[in-house]
Amino acid sequence: MHPHFNKRTLCALAALVAAWAPAQANTSTSSASIEQFQFRLVDLDLNDGIAPSITFGTDSRFVRSEGDGQVDTRSESGSTSIVTQFGSAGGTLSDTALLSHTSVDHLALHDSYHTYGSQSNRATEFILSPNTELIFTGVGRIAQHLGVPFVWAEARISMSAHLLDANGSWTHQFNKSYDVNASDGWATINLYGSLISDAQQRRGEFSLDAFTVLAEPVSTVPEPSTYAMLLAGTFMLGAVARRRKAAAARAA
Repeated sequence: MHPHFNKRTLCALAALVAAWAPAQANTSTSSASIEQFQFRLVDLDLNDGIAPSITFGTDSRFVRSEGDGQVDTRSESGSTSIVTQFGSAGGTLSDTALLSHTSVDHLALHDSYHTYGSQSNRATEFILSPNTELIFTGVGRIAQHLGVPFVWAEARISMSAHLLDANGSWTHQFNKSYDVNASDGWATINLYGSLISDAQQRRGEFSLDAFTVLAEPVSTVPEPSTYAMLLAGTFMLGAVARRRKAAAARAA
């Protein structure tokens, strides 16, 4: 064995390599979804002779995913997908579900900035019969795991709706929103919301949204020069320890 590479030094080098290796394999992920979405009507006046009903109007939908300069967009139900060497983003939208997911691989992220994100959205207009309660339900899920810090990292879902009066002002509304922002976390939420019309039929709109983003990761993987400095520092500490030991032996 080389005299400057004793067992203690080699163990220290091995520990340094082991400490940095997991960071190279990490992947950050962010996901948001609304599933099992449905609605039902409740007759609030059984004596008015009006059966509960809902008539749908304009139904706007879009799914958009982007990453590393690439964009995939749909203006209807369906799926989008972006996959590159640095990460991925995708979304899905149907009558009963919305899903957005994003991931970033930490390999080769030295001094580089990447943004991946996805959004699935639905906004639907309707006319609700008089004296009717409109109930919305669904299962929401948000989850995020960050292997490194990001300038912007978020997983968010929202479900909202409102009714309008004859003048176009909101008369009844709800807005449910849940997110994980800039941290690790997850949650499953039983979504619930309701609207109630008065003695007149009312126009309204409901909106669903699932959104994820991982923007500008701050890599914890060291540059080769950082490795060199770490190793040089280890050698220096070992050399100092050996000199102190030799000096103590001569003094004795």
